[in-house]
This record gives sequence, structure tokens and C-alpha cells, in this order.
Amino acid sequence: MKKLLLTLLSTVSMLICLQAANADMYVLYNDNKTGDGEVQDVSYAEFRTWSCDVDVSQNTTTAVSVVINGNQCTPAQCNPSRLNKFSPTAIALYHLSPSELAAGFASFSIVDTPVQRIRASLVTLTGGTNPYVTVRCTGVK
Repeated sequence: MKKLLLTLLSTVSMLICLQAANADMYVLYNDNKTGDGEVQDVSYAEFRTWSCDVDVSQNTTTAVSVVINGNQCTPAQCNPSRLNKFSPTAIALYHLSPSELAAGFASFSIVDTPVQRIRASLVTLTGGTNPYVTVRCTGVK
């Protein structure tokens, strides 16, 4: 019985570790003013799908919009001046709905969009009293 329990525990632990290896979460933006977040190099991971949360510290904001940018550059593939270049049209633009603004939270997904480098930008922030916006995205293989 003890051996069976140890085997079962080991198997469950391995499954949890394997699942964790196929996804990573990044805080792409955390500020109270519009602008760009830090660029994250995710070239090691081969993520194809992204699930993102937008967390607003106050539910009195009247408009919040975020952009997710990505590119295919790595230091080995691109000139250093190109590493942080992103398309002005972005890979995702998300406007929080009135119900999401009232909740102070929104979620969205970006499907089948592999990138080597990723960042979030806050493009619209109105209302509230100095609200902070955090954008967290989890990349999944």
C-alpha cells in the first residue's frame, strides 16, 4: 500500500511539473500612466497561445485599453537596433467593456501567435484617481 501511494504521488508530481513546463506567466505592464511595458524575451519557450489578464486597481475608471505587441527578433537573428521594434498595428488591442471596468478586471486570449519577444502597452486610461493597471500574460505551447 505504501509503495502504491508513493508511486501515485510521484506520478501526480511529475504531471504537475510537466504542465508547468509548458506555460509561463509574465507581468508585461504595471503602471498608472499610458506607455510601453518592458520587453520580455520568450524565445526559449516556443509559446503559440497567450492568455492575458488586465487588472485595474480602481473600478471607477471610465476607459482602459491595452495593446500586446510581439516580434520575431532574437539577438542571434536581428540587428540590435531591431530587437525592440514592433508593428504599430500590434497583435492584439483590447478595450475593457463597461462590465469589466466595473469589475476592475478583464481577460482575453491571443491564439496561434508565436513570438520571440513580447510587451504590453497601456494606450488608454481615463477616470479614477491614479489607478494602476497590471497586464499579466501566460504563454502556452
